[in-house]
Amino acid sequence: MKQDFRTEDLKAELEMALGFRLRSLTRLDGARALNFKAVRESDGFAFAVKCAPPNERQGLFAHLVEHLEVTKGTKAVRRVFEKECPPTFRGCRLVCMSWCDGARMLPDELTPEQLAVFLDDYREFSAAMQKAKLYLPHNPSVKWRREALAKCRGLGGRILRRLLEEIPEDELAYRDEMLRIVHGDFHHGNFLFAGGRVAGYLDLEEFCAGYPTDDMMRYFCCAAEHLRWYELGRKRRVLRQFERAVALLPYSRHEWIVSVNVRFMNRVFMRTGSRERVGLWPALHLAFRARFYREMRRIVRRAFPPNV
Repeated sequence: MKQDFRTEDLKAELEMALGFRLRSLTRLDGARALNFKAVRESDGFAFAVKCAPPNERQGLFAHLVEHLEVTKGTKAVRRVFEKECPPTFRGCRLVCMSWCDGARMLPDELTPEQLAVFLDDYREFSAAMQKAKLYLPHNPSVKWRREALAKCRGLGGRILRRLLEEIPEDELAYRDEMLRIVHGDFHHGNFLFAGGRVAGYLDLEEFCAGYPTDDMMRYFCCAAEHLRWYELGRKRRVLRQFERAVALLPYSRHEWIVSVNVRFMNRVFMRTGSRERVGLWPALHLAFRARFYREMRRIVRRAFPPNV
């Protein structure tokens, strides 16, 4: 969330809300899920502060973290000072989280060995999430595709129609028996690396039903979208890392293809969701983005040839 007030003013109001003095309050990098790092004056206890709109999943989130924390090797950043905090703060939910040291890492910044360790850590994390046994609806990508096709009029619409016709509906549909609980917002700012491993997972409140490959797609696609248009060398390295992930993770062709297409349909929905028809500029933007997703489909199809 964007903050429109000074850190000093926020520090004074936090001290009043929490009932103790803070030695420091530092704004964090915007790519991370937590907004501020706070240090209590009395004992130097460090914690993170996040200001976010009210979230109805608070109870489910607590239930999920409880399951994650009892699983060996899996770490989840959890709330502290829940009783001391007011339910809202300047119209937002005030959440104090346990502090976790570490750095964010883009896929192309990982060595092949580090990538393999990261993927193992994610598999443990995913297995732990399944213990929560929560029912959640899944992504309505098939509906989004139909709605987008209905808006395909004019030159922009013709461009978008060609992109959508590359994605048959059966390659967008989840199989109910394969749905799992997934992080839902698994980009490079929502987990931290330290000592060559994942030190902690952040922002678990976006969890939803899907395939674990959805989380992988968000990680690799957000990394590519984070790069400038001219950083083609880095984008190629992201694709090579994605190819390694497809080879190392025990997920099927169906899961990977559906996740690639769902991720692209999320981009389509963001560009066309509130429009009555598709304009030329949004269509060209999606056509430019589609090249990356097209290459991901090729990687998956090479990894799972039809005769295998």
